[in-house]
Amino acid sequence: MTYRTTRKAKKLWSENANAARERKRMDSAGTAPLPPPIDDEITITVTRKLTGEVATFELLPGDRVDNYSVYCNNRHLGIMGITRVCEGIRKALPRVRAI
Repeated sequence: MTYRTTRKAKKLWSENANAARERKRMDSAGTAPLPPPIDDEITITVTRKLTGEVATFELLPGDRVDNYSVYCNNRHLGIMGITRVCEGIRKALPRVRAI
């Protein structure tokens, strides 16, 4: 005669094993301090000293984790990623040639 387990017994054994593994993991991890709250607002200020022109870019949390709602001098530019914001700033800067 062979030993036969039921589906219910297999499921119960699996749940108990997973719970024991989770308890062991939590005990070994200890109580780590919580990370500091994330400051999602970014402000970038670009100043041209010769003309006195100042542009302030404000990046507020967007609709996704990697997107920001971008404002330049309190004018909404749209929702974009940090790469596109930096690309726009780079294009706005003047090209300087060394003589």
